[in-house]
Amino acid sequence: MFLFAQQENLTKTAQEVAQSGWLGLGVADWCVLAVYFVVILVVGLWSMTKVSDISDFFMGGRRFGKVFMMFFAFGSGTSSEQAISVVAGTWRAGLAGIWWQFLWLWATPFYWLVAPVMRRMRALTTADFFEHRFNTPTATLYTIYGIIMAIVFIAAGLFSSGKMVDALTGGELEVLAQQLDVQVPTAEYSEDDSFVGMTTRPLKGYEYAILAMTTLFVIYGMAGGLGAAIITDFIQGILTIIFSFLLLPFVFNMVGGFGALQAGSQIKSGMLNLAADPAVAESLGKEPITYFYVCMLAITAMAGIVVQPHIMGVCGAGKTEFEGRFGFTVGNFLKRICTIAWTFTGLACILWYLGDNSPLQQTDPDLYRDVQVRNNPEEYNSLPPAEQERIDKADKDFSDSLFGRAAFEILPTISPGLIGLLLASLLAAVMSTSDAQMVIGSGLFTENIYKKFIAKNRSDKHYLWVGRIAGLLIVMLALILQTSFEDVIHALQVIIKTPAAIGISFWFGIAWRRWNALAVWASTFAAVGTWWFVSNMGGSLSSILPESMFKNDGKSMYDVYQMLFYMGVGTSVGIAVSLLTPRMPQEKLDKFFRLIHTPITPGEYVAEPCTLPANPAPQEHTLFKHPDIELPRLTLTDISGFLLAWAAVATLIGVTVWLSNHA
Repeated sequence: MFLFAQQENLTKTAQEVAQSGWLGLGVADWCVLAVYFVVILVVGLWSMTKVSDISDFFMGGRRFGKVFMMFFAFGSGTSSEQAISVVAGTWRAGLAGIWWQFLWLWATPFYWLVAPVMRRMRALTTADFFEHRFNTPTATLYTIYGIIMAIVFIAAGLFSSGKMVDALTGGELEVLAQQLDVQVPTAEYSEDDSFVGMTTRPLKGYEYAILAMTTLFVIYGMAGGLGAAIITDFIQGILTIIFSFLLLPFVFNMVGGFGALQAGSQIKSGMLNLAADPAVAESLGKEPITYFYVCMLAITAMAGIVVQPHIMGVCGAGKTEFEGRFGFTVGNFLKRICTIAWTFTGLACILWYLGDNSPLQQTDPDLYRDVQVRNNPEEYNSLPPAEQERIDKADKDFSDSLFGRAAFEILPTISPGLIGLLLASLLAAVMSTSDAQMVIGSGLFTENIYKKFIAKNRSDKHYLWVGRIAGLLIVMLALILQTSFEDVIHALQVIIKTPAAIGISFWFGIAWRRWNALAVWASTFAAVGTWWFVSNMGGSLSSILPESMFKNDGKSMYDVYQMLFYMGVGTSVGIAVSLLTPRMPQEKLDKFFRLIHTPITPGEYVAEPCTLPANPAPQEHTLFKHPDIELPRLTLTDISGFLLAWAAVATLIGVTVWLSNHA
């Protein structure tokens, strides 16, 4: 067991370590970061030698095995802001904070079934599916939608990670930014949000971190494409696991070791309850965790996950369909395991920062008083509204920086280089997501816009360079976007929160022949329009709908009912349009469904996306004979893997409950 400095010396020790090197990092920290940077760049440049055509760049040559595909699914779907948000949610809700990541757990077993279908499409991007199942306009609709999602995902990851990097340097990056005083252009708005004109502002400290992260993943991503992303995601996946678990044993030791949570659980009401109390959920701006809520979010997650831009690569870059299904499923279970680590790190932080030996008592007594008041509902509710708002903001800001603050105050007291290791792991988490989004976004543009509408019949080398330039432009747009999140984030929520709107057409498209191109447009716009209405004007329905569907203000509809409305309307409209309008040409349908019912053979070669090889494997049978229904017959591998996945779901929940009763 490690020996720690006394509580009153922790902050002093951290500050001494921070002051001993540049930007708050010691020599050992910089050495760790240097090794990480060199390895990642070498891998990216080496991968460039393996790229000879667009399939190599956008799909990694489909040459990767189970382990690489597992870490690619894990790395591309796991970013540092998820850990930060889980720790923050745990600070405010206790153990129940785990559900805002664990709610995706219920959809994970279905990944085992859908991944082979996506691999059998033999597509480079998800837009290829819409092209070959429906038509070019629907592929263009998805392409625009997918590129916007990629830009926003990159921007969000860089923004939150830049903030944490600044925290891990003890604010030294902000000091450097003030010294350099680099001015950048920015838009100026009046009090009523009207555009006034362009002005300048100084580059902020966390934005220097964003630029450094961006430079690195752009170099190896542009050089080696998805192959470089998958290989580096293997390295970065390991570092992300380190990032998830590194702080956990140390912060537990600060509060008394294993078993301390049970002993100190009275410090926060309901701290170890797995289900969120309705009052707690309301205070967080969330809603109660009910079986109906879990069911609706699982359905929405299943509809939306398959159309996220990087998922076709996650399922399609493996040697065969088994590599894709193993990587997609197991990689996401690995993420759920990390979620448990993030949650219990947050629980230990509750004891440490709210306890009698809290370091806040020395470093920031006013903040310590604020978080204590926020943790006492009776005292908090007795305050005037303005004071409640101030304290709530202080508590929220503290929770958002909790992970970085705890790391900065603990790790330097343990060993030199640990901050550097955590920082490298943090960078790995965000860059493993950003590189995949960049490559997939550039693939959408190159394959489905540039190649179809701008420059046809050019060489592979030409399209390779277009893809690289498109990736760079996507990242530049993400950098611009992250500077104005405070102004546009609500306008962009329709893009992030409703991937299920177009995902409805994916699921019906692979299972029902009658779903046609008009249904794609009608269903997507009906779902998005319904979501906009119920999320912004849902209060107008309060007089005709049950009161239980609305929050306490009587104007805002609960998210679970928003999901029910937009999924229900989108599905119903799509079915109605499919039945009332002509179906797609029979030849097109036969070709597509033969494609997804034909297994992958190792080493097979296809000249174009969504085509069969010269000597394909025998076509598999459907579950039952029907002229319009195309459900595949499940194999022993399908059934056994699906059941094992559900066993893994039960195990993870059981482990979480056991830890909450014993930790």
